[in-house]
Amino acid sequence: MRRGAVVALWLAAVAACAWIAVRATYTADLTAFLPPSATPNQTLLIAQLRDGVAARLVLVGLEGADEAALAATSRALAERLRASDRFAYVANGAGGLSKRDRDALLDHRYLLSPGVNAEQFSAAGLRAALERTLELLASPAGTLVRPTLARDPTGELTTLLAAHAGRTQPALRAGVWFDVERGRALLTAETRAPGYDLDAQAAIQSEIATAFAAARTDPGVRLVLSGPSVFAVRSRDAIERDAWRLSLVASIGVALVLYAAYRRAALVAFGALPVATGILAGIAAVAVAFGAVHGITLGFGATLIGEAADYSTYLFAQRARGEALAATAGRVWPTLRLAVLTTVFGSLAMLLSSFTGLAQLGLLTFVGALAAGLATRYVLPVVVPGRWATRDTPAVLAPAALARFARGARKLAPLVPVALLAAITVLTFNHARLWENDLANLNPIAEAEKRRDQEMRDALGAPDVRHLIVVTGATHEAVLERLERLEPALAQLVARGVVRGFDTPARYLPSSAAQRARQAALPEGPELARRLSTATATLPFRDGLFAPFLAEVERARTARPVDAKDLEGTVWGLAARALLVELEGRWVGLAPLTGLADASALAESVGALRDPAVSLLDLKAESDAMVSAYRDQSLRLAGLGVLVIGAVLALGLRSARAVIVVMLPVLAAIAATAAVISATGTRLSLLHLVALLLVLGIGTNYSLFFSRFAPDDDERLRNAYAVLVATATTLIAFGALASSGTAILQAIGTTVALGAALSLLFAAAWSQPR
Repeated sequence: MRRGAVVALWLAAVAACAWIAVRATYTADLTAFLPPSATPNQTLLIAQLRDGVAARLVLVGLEGADEAALAATSRALAERLRASDRFAYVANGAGGLSKRDRDALLDHRYLLSPGVNAEQFSAAGLRAALERTLELLASPAGTLVRPTLARDPTGELTTLLAAHAGRTQPALRAGVWFDVERGRALLTAETRAPGYDLDAQAAIQSEIATAFAAARTDPGVRLVLSGPSVFAVRSRDAIERDAWRLSLVASIGVALVLYAAYRRAALVAFGALPVATGILAGIAAVAVAFGAVHGITLGFGATLIGEAADYSTYLFAQRARGEALAATAGRVWPTLRLAVLTTVFGSLAMLLSSFTGLAQLGLLTFVGALAAGLATRYVLPVVVPGRWATRDTPAVLAPAALARFARGARKLAPLVPVALLAAITVLTFNHARLWENDLANLNPIAEAEKRRDQEMRDALGAPDVRHLIVVTGATHEAVLERLERLEPALAQLVARGVVRGFDTPARYLPSSAAQRARQAALPEGPELARRLSTATATLPFRDGLFAPFLAEVERARTARPVDAKDLEGTVWGLAARALLVELEGRWVGLAPLTGLADASALAESVGALRDPAVSLLDLKAESDAMVSAYRDQSLRLAGLGVLVIGAVLALGLRSARAVIVVMLPVLAAIAATAAVISATGTRLSLLHLVALLLVLGIGTNYSLFFSRFAPDDDERLRNAYAVLVATATTLIAFGALASSGTAILQAIGTTVALGAALSLLFAAAWSQPR
């Protein structure tokens, strides 16, 4: 193909990929990077992480001043947040319900309230209720009762609210919630945006900070935010800050190494062309295949595709004095082609994963590495001017040093199989504690912040983010009825001190059967009027005051049951929707628990029910099981990737012995890296596994070039030099990540840097040029 046609075709492909990348949808949904659910409980876990009550709850603390200032700031802050359409519900103990919520509950109180029964509406029951109302009217709470007296003389709205608000409330000081022990005013804010939408959650947290700045009544008051979405946003921001800073450091370091290697700044710039081509091609492929590109795919995928920078290194460093770059490309292409293909097929472990996030990374690596390899082979020889050959390189200036390195390395050849066997022994010995299944241990949030979250959660009585009681059924009515029958058993758990409290969707949306039972307890109009007349005798209420009450009881007695649509847009409806969900054709009711004191007693009590429709969901246990299952799948796919790489090498090298020479050092380096990490007391995580897959591609490249056919000493030195330069750039890039304070980046950087160093050592020791 003519040079102009090659450049035109390349530019057209890059332009098309750039157009797709610019128009692509980018997402920050972290649940894409959760393992796929394999069981109903795991499906439920994913749903809760995406849109559960706990995921949308922001815990707000105010501290640093006296109670009066904190209480005043709490009231002003709550008022500002309630005015925002970002929040479904804001509570601080001071009039937490909006007018819309109160009106909806007042309209439907006789069907929603658990206090409605036949005794309540007997003459004696009405008399007792009216006497309580008179006591309230004479108290400071009278201002709350008086507006609804004619409609609700028995205080059914108050009963309804008390049934829900009085279970796990924190202490009140100056009319707002307080953690008295720590001198902290408390609020809760439930967001309308799901917890997984980190962009929306970040905007919400910024809005809370802005509202706090305007509401603060004392400059000493400090704002404290906590909750799963707060931690998620902070984790993402910490990773992004670290990644950008360390990427800048690594880029400068790599550029300096490449400048020292090429001795021309222009070649450093040209060497970036395959990398840019690979990244754009990979992003475009992901956008087309998945419809959206995840932010983590961009960040970590760019790190994976960074291996493409080595391709131009192998090309430029192999150039002989006076040789055209096209001739160099043709000469090294058989080995470089194998290096590209081993990386491409090594990504199969991610590409074939049922884990959407990892499949995206796999596709980006697969397409990106292939595109970068082709750009190195066919584009660089065309676009790099012939006069810009590398100056005399260290391979020429210091051949003795390189020769000594090669000879010294080969003396360590017996170390390779010994290291492999030793690593296998260590990994076998540590098998029981080899893998880390708890993703929380990779959370970059400080322990002090985690403790504060638990303090606020305990003081507020917020739902336990780990344990849920789950009830399933064919219809939502069946689930609600089962939950209503289950409530006495849950109340027993509270009485025994196993849990401090619980919640169920049936408390917000009773079953139709329960509502009909309450309707049956309401007397007909004339009978209710007679009983009310008897009840009000000698009480200081004027005649006809309770006409609205009589009319509303009659309307409730004949109304259709309240459904979710009637409560739509209210906090009651939101709570019911969050706790009653439809998953894969079945309905699931959730009973969140607060103040769990004895997990084993809870599990025993749920098991004693012997009801297959009722189960205890331990979110941590389910997440551990998902991670374990995914890890096992990834290990199987990694094994498949190794076999495919072996087959590719066998086809390219046409020698079983040559395949062993190339593969053994890499496998020894991977095993030794895992063994060293395990021996330091660190459990291997999914991040380590993905990083080891990257080491597989890097190490295979090293082995290929160390064992590449070399007709003379100069060629052998150029092979060694190319690998040394590639190793130096890899160690700088991933060594920077290893210095990160973020566990995720640190795990990736440490693993790849150690694996690359061992791959260099083992490949050099085992090298046997053909």
